[in-house]
Amino acid sequence: MQDRTSYARTDSEDEIARQETTDPDLAAIPEDWIKHARLETGIPEPPSSRRKRSVNIRLDPEIVEFFEAQGRGWQTRINAVLKAYVDTRQSSNR
Repeated sequence: MQDRTSYARTDSEDEIARQETTDPDLAAIPEDWIKHARLETGIPEPPSSRRKRSVNIRLDPEIVEFFEAQGRGWQTRINAVLKAYVDTRQSSNR
């Protein structure tokens, strides 16, 4: 397969650095942003070393339909949403 990138149209490293320093959208981002960043891809975290517990839970039909419509892994995504809620609540109580 032939490379179709037009390297003549790409910015140099110096130009990218200049754009970063003059971009007003980047000005408000702190230098240590990575320490506080959380990856949000929709892909569940790998399983922890702790085993999950099987429970029965009653959810509104529209909640179940929403997650099921996203395909395989819908229960894992519900778990991820609940875990994010717990993490947020625990961090705000510290």
